[in-house]
Amino acid sequence: MNARINYENTSDTVYDPGNSLYWDVDSTDRELARAFDLCNGCRMCFKYCPSFPTLFQLMDEKQDVFALSAEDKDKIVGECYQCKICYVKCPYTDRDHHKFNLDYPALLQRAVHVKARKEGVPFRDKFLANSDFAGKTAGLLSGLANKAMKSNFHRRIMEAILGIHRNKRMPEFHSTSFMRWFKKKPAVPVQAGQEKVVLFSTCFVNYNNPQLGRDTVEVLEKNQVHVDCPEQNCCGMPGLNSGDLDWAISKMKKNVESLYPYAKEGYRILAINPTCSLTLKKEYVSFLPPELKEKAQAVASATMDVHEYLFELKKQEKLNRDFNSSPGKVGYHVPCHLRAQNIGYRSRDILRLIPGAEIAVVDECCGHNGTWAMKEEYFEMSLEAGKRAFDGLKEKEASHIATDCPLAAIQIEQGMGLGERPDHPVQILARAYRKPEDGGFPDAISSEENGQTGS
Repeated sequence: MNARINYENTSDTVYDPGNSLYWDVDSTDRELARAFDLCNGCRMCFKYCPSFPTLFQLMDEKQDVFALSAEDKDKIVGECYQCKICYVKCPYTDRDHHKFNLDYPALLQRAVHVKARKEGVPFRDKFLANSDFAGKTAGLLSGLANKAMKSNFHRRIMEAILGIHRNKRMPEFHSTSFMRWFKKKPAVPVQAGQEKVVLFSTCFVNYNNPQLGRDTVEVLEKNQVHVDCPEQNCCGMPGLNSGDLDWAISKMKKNVESLYPYAKEGYRILAINPTCSLTLKKEYVSFLPPELKEKAQAVASATMDVHEYLFELKKQEKLNRDFNSSPGKVGYHVPCHLRAQNIGYRSRDILRLIPGAEIAVVDECCGHNGTWAMKEEYFEMSLEAGKRAFDGLKEKEASHIATDCPLAAIQIEQGMGLGERPDHPVQILARAYRKPEDGGFPDAISSEENGQTGS
């Protein structure tokens, strides 16, 4: 232990941006020194994001946390991509009521915010964070936008101007967004006693993968669940990660005002993307101002992952098990932001109810993590960070690969060199409800097999 650092002194452990100490540079530096020294002595997180190996290497070289330069600290902070898994595994957190009260990802996020307030948010981060703007703009010319994303010439220009790596596989855009489709869909009135949910489709699903939203609605309606989809925008996580806190909070406020009336009426709020469900559950309560805390808490309490909700239906014996086709063996990747919610592997639990399905789980980080993998300086590092996930999925030799995170699906497709993109587990479920001749899997399921499905 560094004699100049008292690990039990948590006076600088502040994660409320409404507290002036949160923005104090010296306070942030003191807490970084405490955390870096503590983590260096533990080293349990050596295999997680690149931030930790870099920290440990620098500490081995300099032997003193106070010898770390500003550039050293910037490198450590920049290589943390907010997967949150270190917090899940850490033995020193407030969640375990430990006296050290360590929250490494929240601290490094604070350091990003403090630096951004002082130096401003880089244009690239603002551009990458504003997925709603990109989706609306590119959606108008989706064909041209998608061609540009595959053009070496245009990708070199993007790399030179925006710092987005030329080889990074990017999401596609669609001319018809999920929200546009949903609004045109015939309205279905709520039945007395019917389960009611709000679907938080996420900006990625809305603009980049609307079919995933449609499949989710299909599964919910197959289970007699009434689905609403009110106005919504980006959850705000990209702004939190880039330091654009004002932008993030503005997005959070709009979502809370839109979602709160539904939460108040007993609706469950289902997020398709684990990053969004984690943000709604945890970050809204932490970052929204006091006058919105009560509403934020109501929204957080009502928020669930889609399969977390389906598992509740299963426990209540309300889950529709009328499956008509089987996917066989599925290699299932568990995203970090789903693991960070401590809800269990509910997608796996639901999928293995399908007769004939074998779910092979890989719970290693894919290395994408929001926009981090898109950045020129981190792209190669992101593929290296995801190698354990890629190798683990290859070893499963599955007929289908699935992951709950749409961005992880792109990373896995690229990292494994696949010919097609992994599905979301809810898409596996949607297809299993269909007969082979109606777009289901080739292997049909008999009514007798459905009756033999385990609990």
